[in-house]
Amino acid sequence: MAVNRNFLAIGLALIVAISLMGLNPAQKAEVGARLQLALGAVGQWIFSPITRFASANIRNRFVMAQNVELALENMRFREAAWENRRLREALGFKREMGGSQIIPAEVISRDPDQLYDALVINAGRQQGVLEGMPVVVPDGLVGHVLQTEDHSAVVALIMSTRISAIVQEKRVQGIVSWGRGSLFRLNFVDVTSDIEKGDRVVSSGLGGRFPKGLVIGDVIEVRQQKRDPLFKEVFVETNVNFGKLEEVFVISSAN
Repeated sequence: MAVNRNFLAIGLALIVAISLMGLNPAQKAEVGARLQLALGAVGQWIFSPITRFASANIRNRFVMAQNVELALENMRFREAAWENRRLREALGFKREMGGSQIIPAEVISRDPDQLYDALVINAGRQQGVLEGMPVVVPDGLVGHVLQTEDHSAVVALIMSTRISAIVQEKRVQGIVSWGRGSLFRLNFVDVTSDIEKGDRVVSSGLGGRFPKGLVIGDVIEVRQQKRDPLFKEVFVETNVNFGKLEEVFVISSAN
């Protein structure tokens, strides 16, 4: 069958060749031009999908590259905006501290298994950081310096300590201890006190570890204790997000 096809093709080619030999030069030129146009149209018909696909592929790659570049630029702008916001808050906080000398530092590591115990900052003895100094952020009290190196320090968070505190509006004193998550308890609050939800709790300055007036949190609930009717059960919530701390401030002196 294949041999017959070959003979048929050869025969057709001979017939075409003999027919062309009988034409005058003008007719040959016209036939050649028509064949050239036909071959060009066939070639365009065959290769145009490939060309269109290649062009579309190039355009798609270009658009994807542009989208990735815009996404990265948006990420950079967003991070810069957050950083500017943190710096503005820190500047305002520094002004609020008045005569207190504060040392800025960045959080460089934390123990994921002891999230609420300690973290490490990139400021140490060479920057004036000493053991026992309080550590804060604009949102409130973070903890105190537990251990120092030349250029780093370990900060014990307030979850691991008890803090002598006072309710700012009502001047009621107590001891703050950690409960769970962002919740603390203000212990030893007299049953006759008029503490309410929304009252602010700050350090009282007693005990010497923390200076007076550092924000610990806000009262979110007050209940009457059943086991000990002489005291109220007061729950305090901190505004500090300990899981997302990036910059902190060490207070090296206070008025």
